[in-house]
Amino acid sequence: MFNMETRIKIFETNKQDGVLCRNKKFYDKDLSEDTIKQIFKETRHKLGLKNGFKGEKMFQANQKSPDKSDLYEDGKYVVLDDTFMQKEDYWYEDIKTDILILEEKYKGIVVGHPMADCPIIIIEDRKKGVTALSHCGASYIDRLLPQQTVEALIKEFNSNPEDLYAYIGSSAKKESYVYETYPKWASNKELWKDTITKEDDGYHIDLVTTITKQLVKMNIKNITISPIDTITNDKYYSHYASFKGKKDKFGQNFVGFFYK
Repeated sequence: MFNMETRIKIFETNKQDGVLCRNKKFYDKDLSEDTIKQIFKETRHKLGLKNGFKGEKMFQANQKSPDKSDLYEDGKYVVLDDTFMQKEDYWYEDIKTDILILEEKYKGIVVGHPMADCPIIIIEDRKKGVTALSHCGASYIDRLLPQQTVEALIKEFNSNPEDLYAYIGSSAKKESYVYETYPKWASNKELWKDTITKEDDGYHIDLVTTITKQLVKMNIKNITISPIDTITNDKYYSHYASFKGKKDKFGQNFVGFFYK
């Protein structure tokens, strides 16, 4: 019988690992672009030493922002291969897509995405030896990106949902993620019917359950959810918490995987 144990290592960074983003807003305003680039390279190098990969062998998608909806079709995926691995530093591959997919033959290559409250989902086909990752912010969940991530594996690799194992990374949780008014990005009212709830302090938003609903609809039975709330956990950066005044939470975590 086929061994269905995981063949990937999933990891998450937090504040102790440094800012996993090159955006100038997260650095001292007097630092040059070259200095920031070097600091960021050293941060990735240390991360690689800690987790067992090379810091230059990390991919992230250049995901479109909600205001650039026509940049590519929703749910676009890219299967990484040798053509993307010609540069010395893979971080600087400009891959405009929602979903990155990696096959098992590429050992030690990292696929991931920066985050500061929004869940990263990783879906591993343990039989075919292929894994997909997507960054599922609220507006992306609204346009069904979790479901599209499963569909990408089914379309490209003929994956059987029974062989798919999903991981939903650390993120803002319903207890802490509160809007004063109903969020404008929640256009799919049916999708959020039970997961945006009005309480005394505002509208509580349950990102994780909304993702899970989409995965279950796609017949995914094996789902692991990180219990960590990035808003309340002191170790993690959080956009929401920093906006609310907690300056030490200003930064970017990173969630990724690689084949062992």
